[in-house]
Amino acid sequence: MKVSFFKLVVTSLLLLSSLILSAQYRFEITADMEEAYGYAMSLRKTKALEKIQYIKTTDPNNLMVLHVENYLDFFEIFINEDEDQFDKLERNKDKRLRQIKDAKVESPYSRFVRAEITLQWALARMKFNQRFTAAQEIYSAYNLLEQNVAFYPDFILNKKSLSILHALAESLPDIVRKVFGVDGSIQQGTEEINSLTKLDRAVASVFYDEISTIYAYIISFQNNKKHTAWTFIKDRNMDVENNPLSCFVVANMAQKNGLNDKAIEVLSNRPQGSQYEKFYYLDLLLGKSKLYRLEKDADEHIKVFIENFKGEHFIKEAYQKLAWYELVMNNNFVAYKKYMEHCVDRGNDLVDEDKQAKREAKSNIVPNPDLLKARLLYDGGYYQRAYTLLITKSYLFQEGNKDNIEYNYRMGRISQSLNNLRDAIQHYGYVMNIGSKSKSYFACNSALQIGLIYESQSDYKKAKQYLKKCLKMDPDEYKNGLHQKAKSALERINEKQ
Repeated sequence: MKVSFFKLVVTSLLLLSSLILSAQYRFEITADMEEAYGYAMSLRKTKALEKIQYIKTTDPNNLMVLHVENYLDFFEIFINEDEDQFDKLERNKDKRLRQIKDAKVESPYSRFVRAEITLQWALARMKFNQRFTAAQEIYSAYNLLEQNVAFYPDFILNKKSLSILHALAESLPDIVRKVFGVDGSIQQGTEEINSLTKLDRAVASVFYDEISTIYAYIISFQNNKKHTAWTFIKDRNMDVENNPLSCFVVANMAQKNGLNDKAIEVLSNRPQGSQYEKFYYLDLLLGKSKLYRLEKDADEHIKVFIENFKGEHFIKEAYQKLAWYELVMNNNFVAYKKYMEHCVDRGNDLVDEDKQAKREAKSNIVPNPDLLKARLLYDGGYYQRAYTLLITKSYLFQEGNKDNIEYNYRMGRISQSLNNLRDAIQHYGYVMNIGSKSKSYFACNSALQIGLIYESQSDYKKAKQYLKKCLKMDPDEYKNGLHQKAKSALERINEKQ
């Protein structure tokens, strides 16, 4: 009887121990979790929520589900820019972070997921100009990732978000770097994300496409290697048939490489329908792409964005593009003026594109239709068409003409893209000499482009000379972006010397 009782106690303890162990929280990317991530990353919110609910029922202690949920919140806020929805969903951030922290799971994913959630909210917050809080969250995410590197140095996913923070660190103002303690370089960030691109899809798992996107953007924008970035993205075979976010990345990279026809193809065939969340920015992107090709229906897509998008960013730019459409396609100055009025009274002006649109509207200066047409063709990568147009119209823009500076700037950009670098430097130099005191961005970008040309020729002394000239200029348009590129170029050069 005693033996039986002893056996019963032992069996009960073993059963209790088993139940306790089975109830322990953990982080695991299961097949169901991969499916949930897939739905979230392809903007199929309804399917993602259904899968998340299934996981919470069948695998309630798997904390990776919190990461998937946060992706859903992030995409909804970042794409739609609905401030009321932001206020509603923001409470989820602390709730998820607290749940992970309270679980006290010894796993490299614990700090990693907390950092990812924090960083995503920082990026979402930037949409509403909450910059100080966003900076605090970036600092918090950075510290969590650095701690994770110390505790789990072999956990390679640490490098995914750290690569972005390290690559951008050199471009931050010194005071920001000192206050928040964020350090790094373009080279460090590039090496970190490059190491992740070596992982095959099975190992990279749900982060494969995100890793690909981060690498392409760091290579294109921080390293000024647009062609390398495009070749990489093209070879990664991102799923443009079923993923609107992949369409955005591929189309954006194609456009940056002068492959506007490819961008139009991808955007025109993007997945749409009730199963996908609305992504109206892609309508604007398609409208702009068609405008670059001077197509008659370009305005229709831009109007879809304006009529449906509830956010505040790129509204001014959208009206500006409609105004440009009327000018170059219909020679309609009245319609141009009507749309430009909305660049002043609608949307906000936090991003460079909106700032530039507002300045153009307030200047009351109507662009020269021929120069504007050449600019649009250039932006679409139709360099020879743009060059032919300007050559045939050169007699209109001789010295003394009010559009002479812009004409030379456009010729510099087109000549550079056609690899006529000597002509490009000549045109850019003319712009710098004549327009250095102007508040437009022509002289500032001319200095930047000459610097980049000399960098490509390994003439680092001249490159630094012109890049520093760029940083000394204070244009009203695109200043932040131009100075960012100049700082990145100087950092690259300093690392090479």
